[in-house]
Amino acid sequence: MKKRKTYVGKGLKWFVDFLPDEIFNSMSDEEKKNYREYRRYQKEMGQGLEKIKKLQKQIETIQKNISGGGEVDGWEGKMKMYYDRINHIDKNFKLNCSIERRDRSSITKKIKEGSLIKSKSDFTLKNTYGKKEIGSVIKLYGRVENSVHRHQLYLGDERNIRLVLSTLYNEDWSNEPYEFLKDELRSLVSQYSRYHIFHNKWEGFKSETHNLQSIIEWCSRIGEERYKWGGTR
Repeated sequence: MKKRKTYVGKGLKWFVDFLPDEIFNSMSDEEKKNYREYRRYQKEMGQGLEKIKKLQKQIETIQKNISGGGEVDGWEGKMKMYYDRINHIDKNFKLNCSIERRDRSSITKKIKEGSLIKSKSDFTLKNTYGKKEIGSVIKLYGRVENSVHRHQLYLGDERNIRLVLSTLYNEDWSNEPYEFLKDELRSLVSQYSRYHIFHNKWEGFKSETHNLQSIIEWCSRIGEERYKWGGTR
């Protein structure tokens, strides 16, 4: 006996059951078109709900594996247990890395821009320093610290930093938003610092000079291996 044709999603709201050929053939062209479109989306809906049920079962299984049950530890409990055994290794790598932007422009430049009030009546405003026109001077500094140690890295003039990164990555960084620049520098400083602190300890790291040049030289020497010390490709 031939089985009756069934559709996935039967029993759901707005479900239309199988139509015999006689009924379908008696429909107008517009009705046939609408019926086909209904049946197409009704199938997508039914299959989608079945996928959700399967995923919900998988989620329940994963959640049980994470939390465990009874006297059996789940993934989380086992992870914490083994972390307690190796967390001493992690102490040198819990670093907070930040980038600070400092305005080192001349007093004349700051007064002209309105960020500084002229305090002396006999102070002469200058347009040039030597033969160079006075402009804004923005310096960037990196800072690496944990609960015990702190160290500052001088990165230099922001315009020069953008040129150096453009060369390092072979792409133009001259107009990237400052927030993007800061995030990239934070990543570089973190990678560089973790590497050197691991090899030289904090004492050795703090006794050496670290700046943008030393960071770039390290990046060029180690290549993509630097991503093993943090950050993303």
